[in-house]
Amino acid sequence: MRWRLVPWLAALLLMAAPALADEPFDGKWSGVIHFDKEAFLLESSTPAGGLTMGLDIHGPVVRVTVREKDGDEEVKPGLFHIAAVQSNAVIFATEAAPGDSWVESWAFVVTCTDDKTMRVEYVRLVKNPGPGDDGAPETFATRGEGTFERTGL
Repeated sequence: MRWRLVPWLAALLLMAAPALADEPFDGKWSGVIHFDKEAFLLESSTPAGGLTMGLDIHGPVVRVTVREKDGDEEVKPGLFHIAAVQSNAVIFATEAAPGDSWVESWAFVVTCTDDKTMRVEYVRLVKNPGPGDDGAPETFATRGEGTFERTGL
């Protein structure tokens, strides 16, 4: 009876092997996002020297951190997702405040240039509640890019 299980287990492992090879993202990544100058908001959220960020990726679980004065702080815990195809992926999260129309989205479009380096494009888009002076909803966006290095598994 056991010998009949062996071919099935071998087939499952062979099917899983290409999927594992196509997931170069697992691990801890860190780098500086340099913001487009026209995307600057406040010095605290878009510093001229860039902002150190981290991506901690393990399969479908992604944690994003931002370097603060007191250390790294996780952003939008439990909300980030990853959609990956070979060397490229989109990492994204959207959240809304309960009871009003505030909505915020973050997206990282990434590609692994080798097993230790990842090119990162970053976008943040916010819609705040209530109309602005012209009656339109208040919105703002930031965008930037950087190169992240793998810092661990």
